[in-house]
Amino acid sequence: MMLLSRALLGRGAGAGVGVGVSAARQLSVLAPLRAQQSAGAQSGNAPATTTSSASPAEVDEIDIESLVPPVAAVPKTHGVHVATLHLRAYGTNKFELEFFSDFANRAAHALKIPTGGISSFPIRTSLWTVPRGPFVHKKSQENFWRRTHHKVIKVYDANDAVVDRWLHFLRIHEMPGIASKVELFRSYPLGVGAHMAGADEGAEAADPSHKDEIRRIADEFVRQHSAA
Repeated sequence: MMLLSRALLGRGAGAGVGVGVSAARQLSVLAPLRAQQSAGAQSGNAPATTTSSASPAEVDEIDIESLVPPVAAVPKTHGVHVATLHLRAYGTNKFELEFFSDFANRAAHALKIPTGGISSFPIRTSLWTVPRGPFVHKKSQENFWRRTHHKVIKVYDANDAVVDRWLHFLRIHEMPGIASKVELFRSYPLGVGAHMAGADEGAEAADPSHKDEIRRIADEFVRQHSAA
């Protein structure tokens, strides 16, 4: 059974979520084996060693989508765009980006948030050429390149509090190697600018670091040192 576990866990490279998906594969593959072992234990016979029958090739044929229950998409009511989630990953391994994009989309559907699905942007390749060294190797150059994989999820017709809860949930379960950025589109009533300006003026008046207070402290400091 350990050989089968290593073959399953070897698919998730570099991130803990890969181990989670591999664990789902492991449970689906080991369920018949455990059933056979329990049946053999009840009959009094020793369980047969059938772990060698499951090869890595058979493990690759398992459909992951069949193991994850589908979440029904929420239809749009008004089509008002309220937020856009940008997810980026760098390198050649796209498994973490694919997994977290699907996770974020399913989390939005579970919260009854309409989304436009997962959109993939073209792969962006960046190349930097720099000198290898300042002295002996200054005439030789070295190339550094980076591939950026980009996915976008647009959110529609959701309350601001629900969107904040969704983003907080994604922040708690964020994955290493995934860069995320959110664009929020909020609606405010007329006159909110004057209210914000008044709040800023009140904050500046209550702040001890106001420019008048700083000038008074500076004058006091100069007067004390001049008298000395």
